[in-house]
Amino acid sequence: MYIEQQKILDGTDGGLKIILHYYPQAERALQRTGAKFKLRASEKTASATLKQLSDGNWVVTDFGGDQKPKNGILVCMEEEGLEFKETLELLAARYGIEGQEPPEILKPEISTRDARAEENEGEWYFEVREGFTELDVITVLAEKAIPYQKDEQGRKQIHWEKVERIFKRYRFYSLLSYSIVKNRKVITIAATDRYPIFMWDEGSFKKIYQPLSPDKGRRFMYYGKRDKDFLHGLAECHAAYEALQDGEDIDEETGEVRSKKKKKLPEIVYCSGGSDGMNLAMIGYQVVWPNSETAKLSEKQFKTLAKLADKVMNMPDIDHTGLREAHRLGMEHLDLYNIVLPEELRERPDKRGNPCKDVRDYLKYHTYYDFKQLVKTALPYRFWDEIYYEDKAGNWRSKFEVKNTRLYNFLTKNGFYRLQNKNEKQGYIFIQIKDNIVREIEVNEVKTHVHRFLEEQYVDEDLRDVFFRSTQLKEASMSNLPMTEVDFSDFDRDRQFFFFENKTVEVSKSGVQVHKLGEIKRYVWEDEVIKHRFKDQEPHFSISQDKDGHWHIDILKKDNIFLNFLINTSRTHWRTELEDNLDALSPEEQKAYKKKHLFDIAGDNLSAEEIREQMHQLVNKIYVLGYLLHRYKDPSRPWAIWTMDHRISDEGESHGGSGKSIAMGAVSRFMKSVTLRGRDPKMTENPHMYDRVTIHTDYILVDDANQYLKFDVFFSDITGNMIVNPKNNKSYEIPYEESPKFAFSSNFPLRNIDSSVLRRVLYCVFSDYYHENKDGYFRESRNPREEFGKNILGPDYTDEDWNDFYNFMIQCCQFYLNHGKIDPPMENVEKRNLLSEMGPAFHEWADTYFSDRMNADVVKKYAMEDFIRSTNTKWTSQKFTKALRAWARYYGYELDPEEFKNSSGRIIRKIQEDGHATSVEMIYVRNTQVATPETAEQIPTTPGNDKLVPGGQTDAFSNF
Repeated sequence: MYIEQQKILDGTDGGLKIILHYYPQAERALQRTGAKFKLRASEKTASATLKQLSDGNWVVTDFGGDQKPKNGILVCMEEEGLEFKETLELLAARYGIEGQEPPEILKPEISTRDARAEENEGEWYFEVREGFTELDVITVLAEKAIPYQKDEQGRKQIHWEKVERIFKRYRFYSLLSYSIVKNRKVITIAATDRYPIFMWDEGSFKKIYQPLSPDKGRRFMYYGKRDKDFLHGLAECHAAYEALQDGEDIDEETGEVRSKKKKKLPEIVYCSGGSDGMNLAMIGYQVVWPNSETAKLSEKQFKTLAKLADKVMNMPDIDHTGLREAHRLGMEHLDLYNIVLPEELRERPDKRGNPCKDVRDYLKYHTYYDFKQLVKTALPYRFWDEIYYEDKAGNWRSKFEVKNTRLYNFLTKNGFYRLQNKNEKQGYIFIQIKDNIVREIEVNEVKTHVHRFLEEQYVDEDLRDVFFRSTQLKEASMSNLPMTEVDFSDFDRDRQFFFFENKTVEVSKSGVQVHKLGEIKRYVWEDEVIKHRFKDQEPHFSISQDKDGHWHIDILKKDNIFLNFLINTSRTHWRTELEDNLDALSPEEQKAYKKKHLFDIAGDNLSAEEIREQMHQLVNKIYVLGYLLHRYKDPSRPWAIWTMDHRISDEGESHGGSGKSIAMGAVSRFMKSVTLRGRDPKMTENPHMYDRVTIHTDYILVDDANQYLKFDVFFSDITGNMIVNPKNNKSYEIPYEESPKFAFSSNFPLRNIDSSVLRRVLYCVFSDYYHENKDGYFRESRNPREEFGKNILGPDYTDEDWNDFYNFMIQCCQFYLNHGKIDPPMENVEKRNLLSEMGPAFHEWADTYFSDRMNADVVKKYAMEDFIRSTNTKWTSQKFTKALRAWARYYGYELDPEEFKNSSGRIIRKIQEDGHATSVEMIYVRNTQVATPETAEQIPTTPGNDKLVPGGQTDAFSNF
């Protein structure tokens, strides 16, 4: 069943209900006209607007995002991540809107017959309609461009005489049909009462126009000898110019014919296409337009037009392509006046749902008189005039005059603005914007730009001297440059933008989109541009998850150095694969296997379970890198990354060189980062620890964190606002949504782990594939440089290596956006954390003390006294209990089984102590692999031999 989108909008107050469903904060824009609201928590200032269009539909425009106006349907489509059809079905169900039969697709009538003898192969035949229909007029002309008149009864009707006169002046006709002879068949394409077809007949060629064709490539077709440099409308401009010259200028007194100065047309408007041309011609302008979208206005053509009119004016579209071409033309033809359509026009959708962009769209909502004001205020790029005057001696001379308004226009068109900056005395700084890149400049740079431009234009020396002497390029004058707002946000909840020297890359759940510079209005400071010329690549990997939750990864690009490095850091079973299972083979066979599986996450010598674990390790690393690259601070994902070694060793033993710092350092290639020296034991005591952190810092790497790092010091900075206390300066606060993400690399596990720690941590585990062979533990040493022949991400990386790296990392970000938290395989992580929690002294003591005390009651206070006496330490009961729990979990023992506990959660027994029955707390360690004694264990209660009171479990307070 078809669901018509307008029916959805009509049933939801023009889509307002849908918009408020997703953005309830937009309510404030209803209460106060023009008020903006935030779509993202990360925004410093609100940048979204809510507006009702003349058709009654509401649109949201996100000026901090893609700046495209979206109605309620498009908002739902984006927020839900659905296709268009699915979105309509969802909204219809939500708001109880019934569907209908699908509308008919507009298309011409096509018929075929045999060709007659006189119909030549390859010929085209045209059947021209007499006059035009109402459908023709409303299809070609915008509402405010259609000429109307009143009939005898005073009723408004189309001014048919004017329509036909203007259209035919430009040899524009309505076709009944056109036919093509091909393979001795005549194929006829005919207009219908709902599908018009038009033609411009330029004599040597004809241009067929089907504006309602769903296939954009078939909207224009040509027949005849097409001239790519042809200017439609030029002949009409010549005719209008000649008409001005009619008649003689006769002196009334003498009757002599005086020489008459040639009159010029007031203006000729250069349009981007025939649709715009027809609309402007209908409201009274002389127009020309090129024969194709790729044709450019040549110097010869411009000079021809300039001879015919006082002003040659450009009427560009206001999309990225149109504005870019308008600037190019303005710089090439300095006397070309540029008509600027209002930016607000892009807030309105056209009939295909795209932002309005051209003059035909403008004339849907604005009148001839409105457009006349745009013409009146149009400016050229030339910012000086040459004035001729007669001196006292009667000689004609010239002088140059600076035109301030045009100068400021020229500078803004070349990206020069003022930007608000409260830290500056004058409240602003000067900037230049080029494409998406912003740089702060000094006033002298504006002056240099102007002088360089004049030099490149080979202008008269006197003119250059004028600007050397002029005060118009000094700071007082430059303060008249317009103030602008620049959106530096390079992310939102669902997207991340990366700025390269040649491209802007947009990453979202749905994929990676590469934009030309300046194509989207997201900006970046010059020093934050990634110094690389990006080339988009096919995916480097493919990740899936089976029904049992196991991750599977296919490596699609085999020669990516960084990806291969991560593969090897995920090979936790490399010793099984490359040593144990190869020992029985000959040296030649071993060498061949190692060469074949040099960068293989799923080697033939591994079991299915081992492969699954290694793939899981690699997927976790890809996810972690993607998380760090997405700068959006999601309150539901307040994680710091903790990288650690997979190898379990005695607590306190350090194993470096596994690649953790390289992997985590890779993120700093994308953003402003600060590295803290984690080995410094006093780092967290330094009140200026964040001295180098600013509002622009996106990433903090605590590298090589020491064993006793106080992780809790970072708690509030990871999950809340960050307080920065610079040296010799006043401290300030960075809001959570603008604060940097954290990563820690360490050879040690976290200590004192509790729920507060676990809530803030996403682990990332590295195998010891890369290692030093310090104590003969391994058969050899192995490091990335020897394996790859170069340092990872080092100076000997080629452009191709860097391009592989950037593509891979961007794909990591896209993977992250599609998934929830992905921890690594946690068994060894947990074991290392437990070792850290209990400490080596307790570990050794407990192994010995409980070796013959399994499955039996042990008096807790005497066990603790034994530990303190044996290790010469001073522990609290709480710390002892915490270590005991860690030791039991480490070995998989059950500590204090539930069936032995009393109502307060403890095991209490009565024992004889100093001749008296005393209730004491017990420890019970259950090891299911050791048989439980049939008789009660005899527990020493003092250094002597007092025994438990018979009778089993007793509430300590039962006798009170």
